Amino acid sequence: MNTFVEQIKHASPYELCGRMIMDGDQILIFIDEIGRFSLQIKDVSLAILGFGSGNISGPVPGVFRISESGRGLYLEIGGVLYTTPVSRVRAVLSGVHRKAPVMRFTGS
Repeated sequence: MNTFVEQIKHASPYELCGRMIMDGDQILIFIDEIGRFSLQIKDVSLAILGFGSGNISGPVPGVFRISESGRGLYLEIGGVLYTTPVSRVRAVLSGVHRKAPVMRFTGS
C-alpha cells in the first residue's frame, strides 16, 4: 500500500526588497528600484524601546514604528508597508551584523 502525504506550503506575505545598514549616526535603507532612505539611530533606539515613532528621510518621506508584537519594525514609505525584524536591527546597531533585510508586505 502506497501512502503519500501532501503538504501545501503557503507563500510568505513578505518579499525581500532591500537592505538596512548602519552609517555613522544614521541607518541607511536601500530599497530596490525605489531609492535610499535614512533613519536617525536615536529615533530607531527609542522606537525599539516602545517610545513612539520616527520619520524617514529620502526621496519619498515616510514614518517608522514598532509592530504591535514588538518583533518587527514597520516602515511606511509612500503608502507602501515595509518591515524588518527588530532582532536584526538590534544586531546591526550593536555591530554583530552588518546589514538587516527589508521586506515588502504583499498581503498574499
